[in-house]
Amino acid sequence: MPLFLVRHGQTDWNLEKRFQSRSDVPLNETGRSQARQVRDALRREGVRFRAASCSPLGRAAETASIVLQDTGLDAWPDADLMELSVGDFEGQLESTLKTSLGDGFDQWRDGCFTEPAPNGESLFEAMQRAERALNLLICEAHGENSLMVAHQGINMAVLATLSKRTDIESLVGFRQANDEVEVWDTEAGVRLRKFKV
Repeated sequence: MPLFLVRHGQTDWNLEKRFQSRSDVPLNETGRSQARQVRDALRREGVRFRAASCSPLGRAAETASIVLQDTGLDAWPDADLMELSVGDFEGQLESTLKTSLGDGFDQWRDGCFTEPAPNGESLFEAMQRAERALNLLICEAHGENSLMVAHQGINMAVLATLSKRTDIESLVGFRQANDEVEVWDTEAGVRLRKFKV
């Protein structure tokens, strides 16, 4: 079954390189345009979805709503797709953390969430949620196309769960820009393609 995994469109905090995590930061106009571009790219290909889910945070829910516009399908909010918690780093600029933590911040960042931020959640903890969200969506899609719209951290956990790979090289390859779409075969656990809009 093909899964189309979408990261929400850009927000002002993305632009500032400020950790959003669970903060409910809205899309900016660029983010809404990116969501429309995803929608239009999928329509040009004739892609239709049987089921769709999204993070309950507004930036993901709005992205999903735009992508599914005029399809008659709504994405249900799944709490298991809430962004990975970065604990004490939430709301902070990457540049500020780099100044205060030095190489320690780089090491944490390069680890792709395999180590939790202070008072945060690790990738491995997020994978438990990701597996539940995946299983529910796969069940609802009945072997047809499905759409999932969430965030960089939890999407990385989804892909680690699908591929059964958590080595750093693979995790780096699972990073997703705001204008990228991952398409995966959920049965084989392999990427079919990744494209930018």
